[in-house]
Amino acid sequence: MSKDRIDITPDTKVAELLKNYPELEGTILQFSPAFAALKNPVLRRTVAKVTSLQQAAKVGNINVVDMVNTLRKEIGIPELGENFCPEGEETSVPFSQEVPETLVTFTLDVRPIIEAGDHPKDMVLTQAEKLLPGECMELISPFPPVPLINLLQNKGFKVTMLAPEKSTVRTFVKR
Repeated sequence: MSKDRIDITPDTKVAELLKNYPELEGTILQFSPAFAALKNPVLRRTVAKVTSLQQAAKVGNINVVDMVNTLRKEIGIPELGENFCPEGEETSVPFSQEVPETLVTFTLDVRPIIEAGDHPKDMVLTQAEKLLPGECMELISPFPPVPLINLLQNKGFKVTMLAPEKSTVRTFVKR
């Protein structure tokens, strides 16, 4: 590995990886259909900057160590050890089959924001902070918003996400 290139770990951000190793784009796209969003330049400039490989692996429902080792092998650096246990941001949001029983008090569709090249983080956090105890916000996005879910959970919100349907993910944030 050249000294000016970054190491590849579960904490590596997708945008940083592709900036340093553009030749890995095809490999990433092969992991999961969910990664096709990387072809969208807007998502690449926004979401990919804050999404780690570990978070991307969760979105694609693949093993992060297998993903990282495949990428490392592609560029000729040693794989992670067998006993490697990735640390870092975890999300305990399993996909649900049902809308939460709590009445949705507000719906925020962030798809147009992302398509316009902006990141919806500040708007989502602002709206979540307005929720009263027991209220629930529905968040509609084109993919599972794993980094945002982690942030909301760290702020004490309960989060449930429905399984993705086509290019739509419904996430519910409850105070």
